Amino acid sequence: MNAHGLTGFEVENLEFRPNGRAILSDLNASFNCGRIYGIIGPNGAGKSTLMKLLARHLRPTAGKVRFAGDDANGWNGRAFAREVAYLPQSLPTAEHQTVRELVALGRYPWHGPFRKLSSEDRNAVDTALDETGSREHENRLVGTLSGGERQRAWIAMVLAQARHFLLLDEPTSALDLAHQHAFSPFCATSLTGAALALL
Repeated sequence: MNAHGLTGFEVENLEFRPNGRAILSDLNASFNCGRIYGIIGPNGAGKSTLMKLLARHLRPTAGKVRFAGDDANGWNGRAFAREVAYLPQSLPTAEHQTVRELVALGRYPWHGPFRKLSSEDRNAVDTALDETGSREHENRLVGTLSGGERQRAWIAMVLAQARHFLLLDEPTSALDLAHQHAFSPFCATSLTGAALALL
């Protein structure tokens, strides 16, 4: 158990068979906090499907997904989002938001829909902007950014949301070589106490 009392994810006899077609079958694995994991495999192997199952965007056909020892689907939505942040491979559109507005969306699980950002929220946003090198773009519209700049803004958003467990699906795909090279050391220093799944 890590410093925050979280034991991470466990999957037991996990299956996902939409329309009877097996994408994942009899999978058993654990992903603990305080570790960085890489998930590799050919296209169609079920890597993104596993991420979606862990993030509760899909429900398994059979088997269990546990987080911190409990059924992941039994967690309250906002409580789960305070612990686990998921960045999908295909990013939603956010063209008409500024980078800072996008990153601030990561604080939604902490303050809900009607409360203004607290000083703690603003500090979390500032830290995430600085750590990802997005501060210089904070007032630009997301739609005006390059692919790599946009990717870093979304990474900042999930960092502002949660640091105990991040699920990132191909987080470096749009980054240039310099930022790709810096990504793993960044994870090791910025995500202390967190576990990170990478594809």
